[in-house]
Amino acid sequence: MNDISLKRPTILRWSGSKAKLVPDLRRLSPRTFNRYVEPFAGSACLFFSMGPARAILGDVNPMVIDVYRAITRDFHAVADVLDTIPMTGDAFYTLRAIDPATLDLTYRAARLIFLMKACFNGVYRTNRSGKFNVPMGSRVYALPTREELSRAAAMLGGATLIAGDFQTTIAESTAGDWVYMDPPYRQAGRYRGEYGYGAKFDDEAFEQFVVVAEKLAARGVQVMVSYQYDERLIDALKGWCVHSVTAARTVASKTASRVHAREMIMTSYPSK
Repeated sequence: MNDISLKRPTILRWSGSKAKLVPDLRRLSPRTFNRYVEPFAGSACLFFSMGPARAILGDVNPMVIDVYRAITRDFHAVADVLDTIPMTGDAFYTLRAIDPATLDLTYRAARLIFLMKACFNGVYRTNRSGKFNVPMGSRVYALPTREELSRAAAMLGGATLIAGDFQTTIAESTAGDWVYMDPPYRQAGRYRGEYGYGAKFDDEAFEQFVVVAEKLAARGVQVMVSYQYDERLIDALKGWCVHSVTAARTVASKTASRVHAREMIMTSYPSK
């Protein structure tokens, strides 16, 4: 592990982040591993907490990977742009209206960092035209400092970054690697639109995910999965260790309506 950590758990604020479960995830991590692989990176809170020397981070949303690429290339440039953005609602809606395809990598990354810090509940969602359409939340959360971006860049320097689906990201995983997977949840027949309009983690994708997890474990890869408590997944991954945990859900519109939900962490290897 690198002797580096962030004061805050992530650079990106992201709905569904497992930041509050990081102590449990770290406790259940394998004793040793060759390389850390995270195919549903999002805010990559576990990665930034542990700072592995070698890693592969992937996400099907290329905007996420652009943020990490920009920080790796020149974190000072990203910090410089963030310093120019007013912490206001006018700035939020002005930036939201900009087509990210018209921006260079640095400005595209700074734009998304700000939007996710200011939007409702850290939700990423786009409309039919591919435009980000989440409204502003109640406040703008603190943007990452230059020091935090520097620390993130140091950690990301040892990571391969992949814009692609989970199967693409784990394709080169080998025995001794540690793969951490946090796929989207099923919710009352609907799927969270974290990947953009029309994108979903449907039943077919779920079944593919199970097959991939089993194949990884069979070839000696150490696999950890975090998910809502789901008997279907427990039955599918027979013989895996199951650890029940609780986490605060933050998708409700009112704080008083937010509840602690039962979730689980599954590992293909014996727990500590």
